[in-house]
Amino acid sequence: MDQVNATPNTPKAGLHAAATEHRQRLLDGLAQALETQAFADITIADIVARARVSKRTFYEQFASKEACLLGLGERLCDQTLALIAANYRFDEDWVTQLRKVTHAYLSSLESQAAVMRAAFIEMMTIGPEGLALRRRMGERFGQFLIMQVEAFRAVEPSKRPLTPALATAVVGGINELILQAIERGETHQLSSLTPTVTEFVQAVIQSLEAPLEAGNGAG
Repeated sequence: MDQVNATPNTPKAGLHAAATEHRQRLLDGLAQALETQAFADITIADIVARARVSKRTFYEQFASKEACLLGLGERLCDQTLALIAANYRFDEDWVTQLRKVTHAYLSSLESQAAVMRAAFIEMMTIGPEGLALRRRMGERFGQFLIMQVEAFRAVEPSKRPLTPALATAVVGGINELILQAIERGETHQLSSLTPTVTEFVQAVIQSLEAPLEAGNGAG
């Protein structure tokens, strides 16, 4: 029985692995194209040429080049958050931790400047799906900040939680700094924003130590 059950699954696993490889190669192909071309000028032929796959393979993975860009944005988000998590250390004071995490985040974006620019600028040109992805990316980073504050609260219980609304405001402020850097042509210098972003987030987190104004939350 074991052999009978295992046999049909083997080719399926191989097909899944091949599809995953093709998807990653196509995302890499788009990323490479973005290094020298504006997204509006990139064709599917450009992407498949760099990925070294056929157009048929492209359409097996993506309905359009816009869908491929969405996939690239998702991958950038996953990679960035994984890098942040890898740099997180619970045994360090929170200011040092904040500085390291901020630097890791900005350096990750900086190392993929063309993809990052597409995620922040071009994504907004492809309609509701692009906007929704930008929002999801912001929400995921905001959730990380919320969890970071919760870790601080474990040793500083007097600190108030970081609310989702405030986390959204923080992410929005950071994104605006990044957008300004893009507009100035400074995408390869994003890590230089580390002190400013650290100071900003630090000020927000420190504000959670102050008591709420009288009457707020009173029964």
